[in-house]
Amino acid sequence: MLQSSLDSFSPLFTCLIAAIVVIFIRTLFRFVSKRKVGELNKKYVLITGCDSGFGQETAIEMDKMGINVLATCLTKEGVQSLKSATSNRLKTFQLDVTNSQQIKTLYEQVKDQLPSEQGLWGLVNNAGIVLIGPIEWIPLEKSKHIADINLWGMIDVTKTFLPLVKKARGRVVNLSSMLGRVSLPSVSSYCVTKYGVQAFSDALRREMSPWNVQVSIIEPGLFKTGLANEERNIQTLQELWDGLSPELKEEYGERKLNQVKKGIRKSSRTASSDTSKVVDAVIDALISQRPQTRYPVGLDAKVSIVISFLPTFIADYFFQKSMNAKK
Repeated sequence: MLQSSLDSFSPLFTCLIAAIVVIFIRTLFRFVSKRKVGELNKKYVLITGCDSGFGQETAIEMDKMGINVLATCLTKEGVQSLKSATSNRLKTFQLDVTNSQQIKTLYEQVKDQLPSEQGLWGLVNNAGIVLIGPIEWIPLEKSKHIADINLWGMIDVTKTFLPLVKKARGRVVNLSSMLGRVSLPSVSSYCVTKYGVQAFSDALRREMSPWNVQVSIIEPGLFKTGLANEERNIQTLQELWDGLSPELKEEYGERKLNQVKKGIRKSSRTASSDTSKVVDAVIDALISQRPQTRYPVGLDAKVSIVISFLPTFIADYFFQKSMNAKK
């Protein structure tokens, strides 16, 4: 009888030990992940897309932390806006990430900013745009332009600066999206690029492990940045509609146009205004001793992860119901 009791107790005891070990490991990981790298004032970080939004806010916050920020903006107005909000330590550069020659020139400029024998601690690929509209409404050249900025530009910048990042055994932080997990109607061109960011980042992380270069992906949900600008997105959608052939207009009808506009208004008004959550994720990926591989930010981003693991027919049903509710 005693042996029988011991036999029945053994699996329970094993499970208990396993649970304790798991809890201990999780606690230890959380403790270690809260530890930060030192000498931030000696770290140099390059951030693209700092005209506004996450890029500008991250640059400002890191400048306050004493980090040497090298920020790129597309426009002169963006450069001036950032300079007015930061110290003289932060350096700005004008850059179009679709222009390979400008990227090469920036590489030489950044090398000149770095102390002798020091590499680039962090590269944050943030530059990006969005275009909202059904697939048949978007001319191919516009989809290619989005990919040139969001994906190919990011890859070009990364490949150019990898030697400096490897030298520092530093970090690459790529801004993806919850739409790199699930592809939604009317944002196909954007989704394609963000899926690409995910794929490139995963490959890069595995290839860079011999140099101890950490690669993190930021996956924000919907936040109140320029990408969620209601007026601009509706204007762009209207321009797409106006450019359609009479046949396509008849097929879709103005009801579809109004439906997409309604979706834009709803998304813009429900977007989170707490952009600091995304900024905090980017900074953690740069200064944590154990950065996460992925940082989903926002409840909608976490829900998208769950949806991405569902059987396809369930996810399709979910989105179809959502679209019908907007009609």
